[in-house]
Amino acid sequence: MKKLTYILAVAVLIFSVESSWADEKAVSKNPAYGTEFEELKHRVEELEKRIKDGETVDELGHKLHPIHSIYGLKMSGGLTMTAQGSDYKNNKGAGALSADIVIESPVGKDGRVISVLDFQRGAGLQNLPSFLTSPNGNTTGANNDIESFNNDQLHVAQFLYEHNITSNLVVSIGQLDPTSYFDSNLYANNERVHFLANQFANNPTIEFGASENFYGPGIRLTYSPAELLDITIAAFEGDGDYADIFDNPFLMAEADFKVKPFDKGGTYRIYYWSRKARPDITNAANPNDATLIDKENSGVGLSIEQAITDTVGIWLRGGTQNEKVAQFDKHISGGLNIAGEMINRPDDVIGLGYGATFMGKEYKDYKTSSSAGFSSDTEQYMELYYNISINEASVFRGFHISPDVQYVINPGGDANASRLFIYGIRLQAFF
Repeated sequence: MKKLTYILAVAVLIFSVESSWADEKAVSKNPAYGTEFEELKHRVEELEKRIKDGETVDELGHKLHPIHSIYGLKMSGGLTMTAQGSDYKNNKGAGALSADIVIESPVGKDGRVISVLDFQRGAGLQNLPSFLTSPNGNTTGANNDIESFNNDQLHVAQFLYEHNITSNLVVSIGQLDPTSYFDSNLYANNERVHFLANQFANNPTIEFGASENFYGPGIRLTYSPAELLDITIAAFEGDGDYADIFDNPFLMAEADFKVKPFDKGGTYRIYYWSRKARPDITNAANPNDATLIDKENSGVGLSIEQAITDTVGIWLRGGTQNEKVAQFDKHISGGLNIAGEMINRPDDVIGLGYGATFMGKEYKDYKTSSSAGFSSDTEQYMELYYNISINEASVFRGFHISPDVQYVINPGGDANASRLFIYGIRLQAFF
């Protein structure tokens, strides 16, 4: 038995040596490799082609956040932590945590499937004075990063198919977010890197369709007839519940003009929207008027960004909607975006914003008659943040810390309401 074991061991050893010699000989005959080192180098180069890091951009060319790709499947995301407090009635403050994960897979030559997963814990600051509210429930409040869900589950926010029909025509269909395609702004659009207040991310005079978090079935088409012009049209199911999908749509169209006055880039967007109905009248101009459930609301608006120097940009938003349906009929906001070049921190950003929301006559009459001591006035909102880049991280890369302060005059359009000071900090990591 021992002899047999010894013979087998010797045979295995001889076979291994011969196999290794044969492999080495075969490699040496391959002019593409030459040596084992060259073969290893070749394999590493092939792997680097399959696994690479880059940056995503949206349909209009704005940079989003890092993207990681392996064998065609791309993944990116971000983690946001916010903590806020206020001087209102000894408010002790509150925190929130959110995360988003974007997964993209190619379909054929010109198509792709995109899914966006969201996680949200923490309801944010509570027990604050009431803010003005759009008919869809979107307030002019303090933290646009807060979703309606507050649990330990991962939610599918968007799931869509996107296709390049031609080089200048793109279509998306599935569960979409209308705010991803309309009313964007390079300096005031993303609560993860820009302002936290809701009204500085999107125009509050737009009664966006879909669910309370703005997710729902829809179709979007973007046509770029010229380098300096994009035209986007879309239709979404009104309340995002997939019922009566053709009866009460949210429709929107936008034209984006890209200009370079004095050789400084800018984009000027104008848009029109219409919504046929809403799930309830809780946030309408008169909650006692049941007919407002089916009342059509519509509006027009604009969103402008313009670079002034290499380090300073300005932005402006404005819009109107039907005062017979909504609590407020007009809104205007604007501000500055300043890079940290002057303090030798070019990746840091300082943002300053001011917004004014004007109460409509119908809601003013309702509040005056139903709330004792109410006196109407314009809700004025101010916010200042400083986005600190850690280890020279670019805007949508790496880790950032952003101290933030907000100041509100006449919250909810009530001149007798206490002025509100909100302070906080945001921690943002892109992965």
